[in-house]
Amino acid sequence: MQKEIKYWYLRNYDLFENLSKEQIHDLSDIARFVRMKKGQTIYFANDESKRLYFLINGKIKISEVDRLGNEMIKDIILTGDMFGEIPITGLQTSQEFAEILSSEVILCTFTMDQFEKLMEKHPNLALSFSKKMGEKLRRLEHRYANLVFKDVKARLKDFLMDWANKEGKPVEDGLVIKNYLTHNEIASLISSSRQTVTTLINELKEEGVIAYSRSLITIPNIGALAA
Repeated sequence: MQKEIKYWYLRNYDLFENLSKEQIHDLSDIARFVRMKKGQTIYFANDESKRLYFLINGKIKISEVDRLGNEMIKDIILTGDMFGEIPITGLQTSQEFAEILSSEVILCTFTMDQFEKLMEKHPNLALSFSKKMGEKLRRLEHRYANLVFKDVKARLKDFLMDWANKEGKPVEDGLVIKNYLTHNEIASLISSSRQTVTTLINELKEEGVIAYSRSLITIPNIGALAA
């Protein structure tokens, strides 16, 4: 990839927006850019260098396989987010893997050693990174609080509301989301079963809270999901 293209990918990434032109060039000198197609997978356990990934464009799901061989989806990563081996969280991610959901993604990646040296050299980068990590940790706290204090229907409504706020597009009938998740994937994300999620989605359709199809989800009034 040409250096100029690398520069503009990094320049337009929110984590790096406060860096100078010289600092961006410093990052682009060592950044590795990767294009991947739908269905391709990154297995973190295979990467001994412990990499940090920044999603420039596209959608990715982060999963783990339990002892029975069942896939557990832990997060959906969207454009502008990051994932990978992040030791400052205290979480071990070596059993996790990332699967491409969109037709194509562009990733910028550094080894943790490289990125730690960059943060030492550029304190403003370290500050932006710590803020980004704070946002990720708050999302995790919110998700765990939902598991403890909310029933499955409330968790599903909260998930749909969050999804709509992130990816919903305004239309005449409300907000519409391009549906790229199966019932089984939604169930995994809210710690439920596929059968329960299917039943609850049908209930929400009957209540007029959502219009649901395999390709689109329409939400006439997002406030109804908070009720």
